[in-house]
Amino acid sequence: MKDQLPAPDFDRQKYERPNQDWICGWTCEGKPCRRGPTLKGECRTKFECRPILEKKPGQEKGRWRCTRAPLHGGPCETGPLPDGTCCIAIPKCVPVRSLRAKRGVMCLATMGALLGVILVAISGPWIWRFISPGPVSIHHQGAAFATMRQSIPGGEGCAGCHVAAMGGPRAWIEAGFGAKPGPFDVHLLAAPRNATLTQIDRACLNCHAGRNFHQPNTIRDHSCSSCHVEHQGGGRMKPPESSQCASCHNDAKVMQASLAKAQNIPVAAFNLHGAAGLNTFDTIRPPEGRTTVFASFSGGHPEFQFRRENLRDTNPLKFNHEKHLAGGVLQLNGRALECASCHQPDAAGKYYQRIAFETHCQSCHSLQFDAQNPELSLPHGDTSAVRTFLRTLSTQYAGLARNKGITRERDVERFAQDQINRLRRVALSGENLEKLVFFTADPARPLPTAAGGAESRRARFAGCAYCHEVNSAADDSPVVVAPRIPDRWMLAGAFNHSKHTNLSCANCHAAEHSRETADIILPGKDNCVACHSPRGGMSESCSVCHTFHLRMRK
Repeated sequence: MKDQLPAPDFDRQKYERPNQDWICGWTCEGKPCRRGPTLKGECRTKFECRPILEKKPGQEKGRWRCTRAPLHGGPCETGPLPDGTCCIAIPKCVPVRSLRAKRGVMCLATMGALLGVILVAISGPWIWRFISPGPVSIHHQGAAFATMRQSIPGGEGCAGCHVAAMGGPRAWIEAGFGAKPGPFDVHLLAAPRNATLTQIDRACLNCHAGRNFHQPNTIRDHSCSSCHVEHQGGGRMKPPESSQCASCHNDAKVMQASLAKAQNIPVAAFNLHGAAGLNTFDTIRPPEGRTTVFASFSGGHPEFQFRRENLRDTNPLKFNHEKHLAGGVLQLNGRALECASCHQPDAAGKYYQRIAFETHCQSCHSLQFDAQNPELSLPHGDTSAVRTFLRTLSTQYAGLARNKGITRERDVERFAQDQINRLRRVALSGENLEKLVFFTADPARPLPTAAGGAESRRARFAGCAYCHEVNSAADDSPVVVAPRIPDRWMLAGAFNHSKHTNLSCANCHAAEHSRETADIILPGKDNCVACHSPRGGMSESCSVCHTFHLRMRK
C-alpha cells in the first residue's frame, strides 16, 4: 500500500506542527508568520522576505530582488531597500505557548501539587490513616490485639504486620522492591500455590505460633496473606476461596509430588487428635494419603473414609438403636423415645453433649438386682464399688430398713438377715451373686453355679454384661471394659449441627435400622452433596468443612 501524497498546493512552511511548544503571537489575528518562534519561544521573523542580490556579468553593485513567494502575494511593488533590507517590516510579536505545552504545564503542576499533598500527608500526624488501604478485620483491632502486639518489634499499628512501617518512605520502597514475590513478579502473584512466605507472613507467626503448617507432605510453603486477605472491612475476615485449595488439590503434578514426599515421612506424623479430654474416632491413613485430584466437593471429592473403607465402630458398649426407636414402644416420661431424648446439643449447638448413664440411661436402667426391694440399686461406673456394695449387703439392707421407717435395731437386723437369706436361696452364695451381677448378659439364660455343678440359677435381672464387655482378670475378678463413645468422628473436617436444624435426624442418620454398636450411622458424601452443590444451592466451599491449619496433629 502506497503512502498518500500531499496536495499540489500544499505549503510545508504553513503547516502547524502539533508537537511545537510555542506558536507565533500573531496566530490569534490570523496572520501567523511563516517561520514561527524558536524552540525557546523567541520571535525570529522581522521582514516579509529576505531579498537576494543579483549581479549581471560586468556589474559591481547589482540589484536586490524581492523573494516573497506568490502564495503570499508575490514580489512587492517597491521592492527591497537600497541596503538590501525588505521594505515590508513585520512587527515583533510575543510568542505564546501551544495547547500541547499548556496541557503539559498543567499536568506537571497537578503532579507537583499532588506530590506536595502526599508529602505533607505522610509527614503529618495522620500518616497512618492516609496510607491505610482500609480497616482491618475485627480480630486484628481493639484493646486485646493491641496488648498482644506490644511485644512485636516496631511498635503498634501497621508495624504489627508491616515491619517496615515505622521506617518511613525509604524503608517502604526498599521493602516493596525487596519483597519476594516483588512488584514485577506478576506471574507469581497470579498463581496462589506458588506464593511463598513473605515478610508479612512471618509477622503473622508472632501471634499465630504453630499454625503455619498443613499436611507434612506439602511440597512448598504457602503465604498466609494469599488466603487471608486483610483491609476488606471491619467485620470478620472472609474465608479463603476454594481456588486456593484447588490450586494444589486439582493439580495432578502437585499431588503426585506430595505422594512421593509422603513415602519418606513416618505415618505417625499424619495422625490427628482432638482437643484434650475428647474421645475421637481414629482412622489409619490410607496408603495414597489425601492426594486424590478433584476440583470441588461435588466434582470429584472422594467418599468419606469410613464409608469408603467400610469402617466399624470399636466402642465395646452394646447398644441397639432400632430397639430404642421401634415404633414408640419404649417411652420416657410418657413420650416415645426419640433422638432428642438422649442427644442434646452443647451450649454452642455445634456438637452434641456426651452420653452419660446418670442423665440418659438410669431412668430406664436403674440397676435393680432385688425385685422385692426395688429401692436398692447397684452403683455404676466403678467395679470396686460394686464389689464392695455386694459384700456389705447386710449394711445396705439395714440402711434400707431404716429408710422404710423401721427404728428398732433388732427389727433392722432381722429385716437385713431375711433379705440376705432370700437372695442365698436364689443365688446360692455371695460369690455366685457377684458373678450374676457382672456376667449376666441375658436374664433369660441361666448361669452355672459357683461350684461348677449341673445346677444353675437364673439371675432375674440384667447384669453388667447386658450393656458392657466384661472379662475376668488373673485372680478371677471381673473387669468391665469402659465404653468409648466418640465425641468427634471425622477429625479432618468439621460439622455444625446448629446450621442444619431445618433437617430431621433421619435425613442424615439411619438410626432406626441400626442394631449393632459397630454401625457407623453417619451420612455419606451423597447426603451432603444433595445440598452442598450447585444443584442443591448451598455453598460447597472447602472452608465450610476444612481448615488449612491442622491444629489437631499429634
